[in-house]
Amino acid sequence: MKNLLLLLIFFFIFFQIPTFGQNTTDDQKIDSLLTSIKDSLIILDPDLSGTNSDTLYITPSLEVLIRKGRKYTLLANEIMLELQESLDTTRFVNEIPIMNETLASIRDRIRTANTKFNFRYVNALFRLLETTEETNLDLDKIIEARLDRLQILDSLLTMVKNDDFFKYKIRDTLLLPMYSGEIQNLKENIYRIDSTIYRQELQAARYQSDLSRISMGITELKRYVTINKSILERNLFKKEINYIWESYSIPSPKSILDITSDSIQLNFLILKRELMANPIISYLALLILIAASIGIRRVVKSIEKDKEYGKIILNRLKYLDINPVSSVLVGLLPLVFFMFDTGSIALLTFFIYLQVIFSSVLIHSSFPKPTFLRWMVLVVIFVFFTISNLYWEIAYQERVYFQIGNIVIMYILWKIPKNFSSDDPKELNFLKNLRVLIMILLTFGILANLLGRYSLAKILSVAGSVGFVHAITLYFFVKVIMEIIYVLLENKKESDSFTSFIDFTSIQKRIRGVLLFLGFVFWIFILLQNLALSDYVYETLEKFLVTERFLGETSFTFRSIFLFGALIYVAYLLSNNIAYFVTIKDQQKPSTRKKRLGSSVLLIRLAILIAGFIIAATAANIPLNNITIVLGALSVGIGFGLQTIINNLVSGVILAFERPIQIGDDIEVGAMTGKVKEVGIRASKIQGYDGSEIIVPNGDLLSQQLINWTLSDKRRRVELLIGVAYNSDMTLVQSLIKDALEFDKISKVPAPKVLMQTFGDNSVDFRVLFWVDDMDIWLDMRHEVMSSLYASFKKNGIEIPFPQRDINFKNMLELKIDEEIDSNRIEKTKKSPEK
Repeated sequence: MKNLLLLLIFFFIFFQIPTFGQNTTDDQKIDSLLTSIKDSLIILDPDLSGTNSDTLYITPSLEVLIRKGRKYTLLANEIMLELQESLDTTRFVNEIPIMNETLASIRDRIRTANTKFNFRYVNALFRLLETTEETNLDLDKIIEARLDRLQILDSLLTMVKNDDFFKYKIRDTLLLPMYSGEIQNLKENIYRIDSTIYRQELQAARYQSDLSRISMGITELKRYVTINKSILERNLFKKEINYIWESYSIPSPKSILDITSDSIQLNFLILKRELMANPIISYLALLILIAASIGIRRVVKSIEKDKEYGKIILNRLKYLDINPVSSVLVGLLPLVFFMFDTGSIALLTFFIYLQVIFSSVLIHSSFPKPTFLRWMVLVVIFVFFTISNLYWEIAYQERVYFQIGNIVIMYILWKIPKNFSSDDPKELNFLKNLRVLIMILLTFGILANLLGRYSLAKILSVAGSVGFVHAITLYFFVKVIMEIIYVLLENKKESDSFTSFIDFTSIQKRIRGVLLFLGFVFWIFILLQNLALSDYVYETLEKFLVTERFLGETSFTFRSIFLFGALIYVAYLLSNNIAYFVTIKDQQKPSTRKKRLGSSVLLIRLAILIAGFIIAATAANIPLNNITIVLGALSVGIGFGLQTIINNLVSGVILAFERPIQIGDDIEVGAMTGKVKEVGIRASKIQGYDGSEIIVPNGDLLSQQLINWTLSDKRRRVELLIGVAYNSDMTLVQSLIKDALEFDKISKVPAPKVLMQTFGDNSVDFRVLFWVDDMDIWLDMRHEVMSSLYASFKKNGIEIPFPQRDINFKNMLELKIDEEIDSNRIEKTKKSPEK
């Protein structure tokens, strides 16, 4: 556009202006003339500036207008592109009706005459309202962010519209048609942008209005639920209905079937909302369960068909080999549950139902029929109690049913020690302790029911029955997870895989503690939910942990201390378990020593511990400069009392880098011999050949003379000293010895040697030398060779002499006189009185 303008000016000058001389004065005249010509092209648009305006306008140059036009065109295009990415209304269209439906359903039930909420469901309603409020706030934040951005875009557009740029135009549009067209397009874009911003602001405002109305409804209902919750908490230990021995007419505006039907419908709606609130998590959880079931089933089939020791492995299993799908679901459902909102009673009950169903399959497959029948009785009562726990109204009609159910459960629990047997005494102790706790809860539930405290009785009865059944399902959870880990470790295609000979008991000990802790946490979580104490416990615990406390001038919280200790403990567990599995792998005789991690695992352990310490300090908000002060103070102690410990620690690091020993090496340190079992941070563990475990400080491994029989390879030379009688045929003896060395496991290179060693007092001694490729078999091969030699010598009449001595006896008469003297002395000693 600029080039076109200069071309027009050039033609104008060429045809209208005479030629001037080349001097400074003439050049200035030409420049002045060009400027006046360009400025004369720009005029005020009377339609935009106003004919009666007294405002003084400074006419801009054409170059300035062109630059502004380009700038505003680019800005308009950017705004238009951003507006094309309009608000995603899918979530609003889906969520707002659901929230309205939820609030309307709660309002209808509140307005119903004679409605009396129970304590359990008031908590559920409060959590439902909190979930709805969180969704509402989330959508409101999206709307607020969109409106703020639209306001910014509108401000930019207003700035462009108010610029004087649009008050000027080209005197003759035919001179610069492209420029005039761009200005016209810019004006049209600005008009379209203005309309788009208005429409989107109107749409966002409508959604914001809906969300505000929902927010006010949530606030109103939360206030109502909070008031009812306070009333129920105050009346929880008060008498609600008559004593059970009194005659009393229980008001029943609804039948028990109507209450059950209404509650199931409402809970189904809540469950559906919980599952579809985040469909990605729901589908992901389902995919995990399906994939894990198929995968573990294939692993079990693979072990059964392909493994040389498949039968031995499967005989160690109790559940996976019988019903792998049900076992996997029992093992994973408690973990998958925590992917969702764990505050929903409907969702909690749904997952417990699934656990009970698949646990029942395992009990039917693995236990005697009488045990399964007693379990099914418990399940029937459990189902009734859990459905009753979903009621949103108090139904006094079920009072008698609760008493009967409690008595039946207590009878079954009373019979458990007589009817249950197990090889593991810990399982019996677990059942006995669980039985005592559940019977206490049920006993108090029965007493509360008798004394008219129905809400309290229901809470205790449901907590007791669900607690027992859930504990049994978690027992299977622990067992199945241990079996899953075991089969995954055993499912190795290599014949020399390190897990092929892992002791199943050893694996159980490693993971049992962690799984029991997880199971206990799950059980306590569900128990607190059923006792309606979860909110109180969480709030109290949170207040205790986050309250800031002072020790002198230093502030701290128990949350920081707990978090620091927990992360350090996790790092410790990781480092120990990594060392454990690496140790097992290295002890399984890989083909070459270079394949072992060996002492290098010490560096991994130190790295995990250091990283865990730094992460723990950072998470607990402990300043690192304080840590350096503590380390500086410790350096004084290191200089005096911790020299030996630091020496062993540094020696361990040196062992890790230099690698003079590896796990599985056969070594001698001083008088100690054995196989390296573990290279620790402070000390190393040696497995003696007699079965003992020797703890050797790392400093001693560097300071003392160390013999490593397997540093370069595992070959070993075996030496035998064999003596034969002087009258033996020495050529035959050598031939027999060489024949005895013809074993496949004896190395041919270097070849065995038979050397005549010495002429002894009683025999001619031969020195026999041969090599074996594996040090672990040298004692066996020595035994084989010596046994073969003994048989060959005996067969061929070769005598193996024993030591010979010449014995000289005294004269027999003198010997007899000496014997008589000795006997007389003994008799006199016996007759003499004791002093």
